[in-house]
Amino acid sequence: MKTIGYIIALAGVTVLSACKNAEMKNKSQQQVVYPQAVLVENPDAYAESADFSIMAVSIEGNVMSISVEYSGGCEKHSWELVGSESIQKSLPPKRGVRLIHQNNGDSCRSIVEENLKFDISVLAYEGGEIILNLQGWANALSYTKAN
Repeated sequence: MKTIGYIIALAGVTVLSACKNAEMKNKSQQQVVYPQAVLVENPDAYAESADFSIMAVSIEGNVMSISVEYSGGCEKHSWELVGSESIQKSLPPKRGVRLIHQNNGDSCRSIVEENLKFDISVLAYEGGEIILNLQGWANALSYTKAN
């Protein structure tokens, strides 16, 4: 009788383990969704922006990562990446891009570091490479849309 109990217990553990592995596999296959960059007619006139400093920028695939520092710490801050609808006619073409920071009235003075990520596929140039000139960042950023 004990043997039958052990067999049933072993079968139960095997089934639970298989379910857990399938659940973990599904979670790892889910794609992370980042906020979309937005194209606007004039990024400079788009919105007021609270002060911040850009510490680092990188592009991997269709995702731009921007490390920022700002003063705050008491309220939730929001961010938006806007790009100009206009493209400068050069080889490769260039597009102006601006990061908009809303501090929501945060008057605290702690220095906050945050790494922001945006889906920049809307900023792509259908002919291939484009240079993104991010306001507040000295280096031009080369971007080619990933499939």
